[in-house]
Amino acid sequence: MGNKPKEIDFEAEYELQLAKLHSSIGQEVPLSHHYVRGAKPTLVSIDGELATLRFPNGTVMTKVPIRHLCDDAGYWRS
Repeated sequence: MGNKPKEIDFEAEYELQLAKLHSSIGQEVPLSHHYVRGAKPTLVSIDGELATLRFPNGTVMTKVPIRHLCDDAGYWRS
């Protein structure tokens, strides 16, 4: 018989991932290809569940759900 699966504390995992995201402010972050392909934006700020991003061309995108800060490049390969 195998080991009992470890129970996941989703609240603690959420807080850990949110802290990692906050530490990424001022750095390039991945963004779902539903928004754009090409250069990665810089994370400017996080307000609750929404992020503000700045692209290299100066464009600012506001109110981006933080769940969309992901790298889904694998789904878009031709």
